[in-house]
Amino acid sequence: MRFAKEMAFYSAYHQEKRNVWIHVIGVPTISFTLFLVLSRFQIFQVAGYQVTASAIFTVLVLGYYFTLDVLFALVSAVLFGSLFFAAEYLTSTLSSGMAWTLFGIGQLVGWGSQFYGHFVFEKSRPALFDNLFQALVSAPLFVVADVFFELGYRTELKDAVEQELKARGQWKDFSKPLKHA
Repeated sequence: MRFAKEMAFYSAYHQEKRNVWIHVIGVPTISFTLFLVLSRFQIFQVAGYQVTASAIFTVLVLGYYFTLDVLFALVSAVLFGSLFFAAEYLTSTLSSGMAWTLFGIGQLVGWGSQFYGHFVFEKSRPALFDNLFQALVSAPLFVVADVFFELGYRTELKDAVEQELKARGQWKDFSKPLKHA
């Protein structure tokens, strides 16, 4: 199962629940502010609509998601599509300076919170050091999957990811009480 193999790489770095929930906030923050800046770059026009770098990026990423899992891709299309459309709308109302300021703040908060989660809760470095593509492109899809898994949905897929992690020797048992230093 391709999705389980792809998600296992991501999940090897995201097994502690507090860190997973930090990513539920951090990844959309990063995505939104990235959309906000990419929406400022108009690439070409089609039928009176300005196609932005953000639109091209979003279509390509969602296309990739659909090759991995249709349900998660549909949910991602709604969630991240909403962030995309909000960014496209705001681009027309914000000055360039304000857009870049929001981008900077959002990136610092989004990435900073995730680094905190990795170093404090996971006790390991983030996945982006080993696979930048996963960090920038796949993370939103895997965050959607994590929420499904935490809510008790798609348990067969969650089990497949865990089996893949165990087969790779990357499974961490965070269900035991944490020792405090």
